[in-house]
Amino acid sequence: ADALHSLANIAVDNGGTVLAVSHSTYLRTLLGAVMDVPLVLAASAEQRNGCINVLDVNFEGITTTLGPKSGIFGGSLSIVKDFNLPLPQTNVVRTNEYRHLEGITWPTVS
Repeated sequence: ADALHSLANIAVDNGGTVLAVSHSTYLRTLLGAVMDVPLVLAASAEQRNGCINVLDVNFEGITTTLGPKSGIFGGSLSIVKDFNLPLPQTNVVRTNEYRHLEGITWPTVS
């Protein structure tokens, strides 16, 4: 949540645009939270090396709250109690875009 709030604050200072580079595990968790999908699905979502995810993060103070019955925790089956995490309202525009990487040969691990 702090990272999303920080990105929103940076965007305010930069005409509404910010670029963040991160590892795929954080991105999967972030996408799971803002898309309200179970963590088990978010953890296995494809995030190719160098892919681009585009999020529209509200920087005008409009928030949504992840609560104990949010999809990321399993929805109505969740056993999480007393959890409320306010996040800036965020819309996912694109995920795992990698067309800019076509033709690149990645090193292989033997």
